[in-house]
Amino acid sequence: MTVSRTITAFLALALLTGVASAQLELQLKAGEPLRGLTPAQLAAFSLGKAQFNRTFTEAEGLGPIFNQNSCASCHNNPVGGSGTILVTRFGLLDPESGAFDPLTSLGGSLRQDQAISIACQETIPPIANTVANRVTNSILGAGLVEAILDSDIVGNANNPPAGVNGEVHMVPMLEDPAAGLRPGRFGWKAQVATVLTFSGDAALNEMGITNRLVGQENAPNGDVALLAQCDTVPDPEDTVIAGTGLEFIDHITNFQRFLSPPPQTPKSGMTGETIFNTIGCADCHRPSYTTSNDPAVEAALRNKTIRPYSDYLLHDMGSAADFIEQGAGGTQELRTPALWGVRFRDPLWHDGRVTGPTLNARITGPGGVIEQHNAFANSAAPAAQAFLALTAADQQHVLNFLDSLGKREFDGDGDGDVDYLDLQAFLAAQTPSGSGTYTPDDPEAVFDIDADGDVDNADFNFLVQAYEEDCNANGQNDLHDILVAGTSTDVNGNYIPDECEFCQPDLGAQFGSPTMMICGDDLAQAGSTAACIIDNASPNAVISVVISTTNNPLTILPGAVVIPGLPWGSIVTVTADANGRFVQQLFGGDISVATFFVQAGYPLGAGAELTNALQVTIGQ
Repeated sequence: MTVSRTITAFLALALLTGVASAQLELQLKAGEPLRGLTPAQLAAFSLGKAQFNRTFTEAEGLGPIFNQNSCASCHNNPVGGSGTILVTRFGLLDPESGAFDPLTSLGGSLRQDQAISIACQETIPPIANTVANRVTNSILGAGLVEAILDSDIVGNANNPPAGVNGEVHMVPMLEDPAAGLRPGRFGWKAQVATVLTFSGDAALNEMGITNRLVGQENAPNGDVALLAQCDTVPDPEDTVIAGTGLEFIDHITNFQRFLSPPPQTPKSGMTGETIFNTIGCADCHRPSYTTSNDPAVEAALRNKTIRPYSDYLLHDMGSAADFIEQGAGGTQELRTPALWGVRFRDPLWHDGRVTGPTLNARITGPGGVIEQHNAFANSAAPAAQAFLALTAADQQHVLNFLDSLGKREFDGDGDGDVDYLDLQAFLAAQTPSGSGTYTPDDPEAVFDIDADGDVDNADFNFLVQAYEEDCNANGQNDLHDILVAGTSTDVNGNYIPDECEFCQPDLGAQFGSPTMMICGDDLAQAGSTAACIIDNASPNAVISVVISTTNNPLTILPGAVVIPGLPWGSIVTVTADANGRFVQQLFGGDISVATFFVQAGYPLGAGAELTNALQVTIGQ
């Protein structure tokens, strides 16, 4: 049995056993919309994504001082995720009392790095003695985080693990100040409670777009006279976008709220997570929550179990802090960052100080995350020291677990996509169904979507869904074309549609709708194979195929030219299927090179149709 037939049979069995795995679903790729959105919500997501990618101009209200001209400039890994762009915070810190002055009258604590004119450019005031960078946070899964019950975040603070002291940052909602304070959960200081507040605040402070939530421009370094000179667009600059009924901040809120969270593969059972919990990492990086079951929350966000790995509280970071006060967030406090998606975040830490070529380097290398956690007076130091006391093998278990946070199912090489190399790795990892060969700690667990210990036909069914190679650019992945739709052949069994490989030269001369191609291997050696495909014929049509060793075009009807020259060495009659298609496998030979000219057509007469002609070379 050929490999191609083996795979076809493998898939057929997977489809037959699909009932057993019907409750399983592929985890979504980071940046995709949540599963379960209504058509209207999907449309809102798409409109929001377009606005999130929108580049603002001065005429549209950009500035006069700003950091970037689009949301996606900062949130770009993927769109909506984290980024590498830094912004600057500054202030005046009294070294004796610890009192912090954000120097609001001088444009603090956020410095806008760019301006629409040099005259408006902000600088860091000489009086400032504290300057800190902030790197872009991820907003993947933001709607799910927003849907975490306030009581759960408050409960994290009121019922802490032994030795842990985290504080809730209670903040107002810009969209409803009268509603009182809610636990913050977004931003490095947990200074934002809702996605809409974040949208309004970021639109102003990062792009200079005034809106219904924050309608007053930032004056360059607090100079109101300079603002009057530089600000040329009436406020608020965010107005209803034509044809949508919504403003810019509403659109980007929809996009962020409906973003799926990063995947986690394996989903559970890794030894590293057990150790992570045991040494105290999970005391702050709380693994899971169940979102609100309030009927007012969209079904796609309601009553969902999520695994962000954060308590959303402020903790004392000691000497590794930013020393910037923001609201009730103290100078040494930072919110526990969510760890989902950490494997593809670079740089790490609030100011981007942690970089490295690999996640392992970013975690354990010089200046890495463990070293930062172990900084002087950092409340996370006991957990960092417990990690350092582990054996090398157990440390690697923890690192492997962290590497699972953001890893896609079937992404065997960990490069973020599911492609031909991953397919080959999957095939190498195949085991008999029910073998129980693999554990969640094995690299092959990335292929074991149903977590039953084997890599078998049930898993392969999901691989066909996750696969991303689309060599013929028809909008369906190649495995789907070959194994599900049957629109592509793979006679040489290498899982690449034949039409994407070597195709014998096309000489043209098509007359009518049918086409012919011979593609796959180049037929240059024994054992090579290619598919001869006649397509677009009438259903069940009887087709003549003529073969000649010469090329001598002959016009048989006006515009109808037969390329193979007389005498024809062979005439073969074949019959198309009900879809007007005929497929025949051809084999290369260990012979001297021979070249033939081939063309097919309906029997001559009224309504005759001819395929294009091919020049076919066989042998070596």
